[in-house]
Amino acid sequence: MKHNLGDKERINHILEAISNLEKFIENVDLESFINNAEKIAAVERMFEIIGEATNHISEEVLYKKDNSTPWRKIIAVRNIIEHEYFRIDYDILYDIAKKDIIPLKEDIQTILKDLDK
Repeated sequence: MKHNLGDKERINHILEAISNLEKFIENVDLESFINNAEKIAAVERMFEIIGEATNHISEEVLYKKDNSTPWRKIIAVRNIIEHEYFRIDYDILYDIAKKDIIPLKEDIQTILKDLDK
């Protein structure tokens, strides 16, 4: 069943997923992450949500000239997790969750503020 969620709802889903990611890996080092199947599954799920929501947000909202977020890469991460799970590099996934998620969160918050205007 196809849902007609709006851009704002999907952006809120992304923010919630990012918040969950931050909680899941707070005070967790790489080795602990790699050796914890529950953490891995939880982080993968949040990336699936982020990628799927991103894929359904209108291009007018995502692709503004002042926004440099690599949206296609975010969607690609979701696709790898979903369809090519055997190729996941957990070092890279952890690094994305720890570092790359910060600018994404900032961009998403800016987009949400723009939509609220």
